[in-house]
Amino acid sequence: MDAYDSKILRLLIQNSRITGADIAREINLSLPAVTERLRKLSRSGVIDGYTIKVNREKLSLHLMPFINVWIDHTKNVSVKDLIISMDEVLECHHMAGDCDLLLKVLVKDTAALEDLLVHKIKSIKGITRTSTTIILRSYKEEINSKAF
Repeated sequence: MDAYDSKILRLLIQNSRITGADIAREINLSLPAVTERLRKLSRSGVIDGYTIKVNREKLSLHLMPFINVWIDHTKNVSVKDLIISMDEVLECHHMAGDCDLLLKVLVKDTAALEDLLVHKIKSIKGITRTSTTIILRSYKEEINSKAF
């Protein structure tokens, strides 16, 4: 990956709908050169997909908690697979430290969170404990395009 690839990625992060022609104009490369670079970035896995950012408030998804999950590994249950299949779970991370998994979850309200915890997560055989932290407000939630 070179400086042109980094510039292309920064432009795509800012606006995933930007056209190849606009990218070419912005970074002073030909459209075929930009198209080939996009193809290579996709084939190599650097670009993993194109997406949109949804306003969760407009969808009435007001509550975003983080849930720590402790697992009894002797239960021989694929907790991770059951957890990541839940629509409410945005992210699932295997952790070093006190807990086993960290979940980023998005739900409508506290009643929906209670339902998720009691009827879905805690009902999984092998989960011994959870701890939930409620996010009051997110000030930054993005990938910094200057990181690469």
